[in-house]
Amino acid sequence: MSVHFNLKRLRPNLDGLGFLIDVGMILLVIANLSLILFDWIYRVEAVQSAMETYTPDFYRFYSDSIHANFFEIDLAFVSVYLTEFVIRWAAAIARQTYHRWFFYPFVHWYDLLGCIPVGSFRWLRILRVVSLMYRLQKLGVVDFSDTAVGRAVIKYYGVLVEEISDRVVINVLDGAQREIRTGGNTMRRIEQDVLAPRREQLVDYLAGRIADATRRSHDQYRDQLGEYLEHLTDEAVQRTPAGRRLASIPVAGPRAIALMRETVRESGSALIAQLVDDISDPSQRQRLDALINDLLVASSSDGRELNQMVKETLLEILDHIKDQVAVQQWKQDDDEPTDQPKQRFNPDLHNRGA
Repeated sequence: MSVHFNLKRLRPNLDGLGFLIDVGMILLVIANLSLILFDWIYRVEAVQSAMETYTPDFYRFYSDSIHANFFEIDLAFVSVYLTEFVIRWAAAIARQTYHRWFFYPFVHWYDLLGCIPVGSFRWLRILRVVSLMYRLQKLGVVDFSDTAVGRAVIKYYGVLVEEISDRVVINVLDGAQREIRTGGNTMRRIEQDVLAPRREQLVDYLAGRIADATRRSHDQYRDQLGEYLEHLTDEAVQRTPAGRRLASIPVAGPRAIALMRETVRESGSALIAQLVDDISDPSQRQRLDALINDLLVASSSDGRELNQMVKETLLEILDHIKDQVAVQQWKQDDDEPTDQPKQRFNPDLHNRGA
């Protein structure tokens, strides 16, 4: 179990300097946190008594030079953190990393709060170490996945990011659903900016599907259609007085009915076949497109039912997306069989999935 380095991934100058800054910041924060932890332990009277007894010189040095000026020393660390934060913020603005220039402090909120030299805020500097290690891992420059600490950092940082991002996404989807239910700007923008510009594509798609489905259905149910037409002829003969009189004529009646049944079957089948040929004929697509377009225009003129259907469809889609977002993927990963060989962290695959 060891840390693997792949410095070939660094580009000259820019990435190399960034790598050195990241490593330097990690060492600086670790040193700062170690000092904070030691000073916290030093406040215990029993610890002070033991130090005074066994290491009197170090006790006097630490008490007079470090502990007495601990706040000023911590401010020196904070000044370095703030300088690094401002430089990275400026670099993010120059590279247009985020959609707005002021997004950087909100994304890296833990770095700002960790700079507050008061009480528990100082411990947020642990997140700075975690984020820097995770960044180096994603770049593929350093691979911590073979170490217990590295695996824990990668796992729980991923859990933290997933939980926070899931909550944000669900809140955004809830807001979209409220807009759709109230018929706000979101619904109008969907109608005007999404559905209306794609009407021609929708008409063409529906026409093609109708023509193709009509052809396949007619080929599959041609015989059943003929039998159905014969059944309708027999039903008409039995239900109408003229038909019953025709059936009562000896010899000629049954023959006439059989001839009529055959005529209805063949003429009906020929009519349907011609209709199918006309619908599926490419030269008739313009007429079919115009018919479907007229239907859409007619439905949109009094489109309450159509709008309600679209609204319910969108709400149901968003509900399904929220259900999927709410799935805690990290728990599913934990439930996977442990006898399967674990794959080493692949930064290329991770970056493509990000």
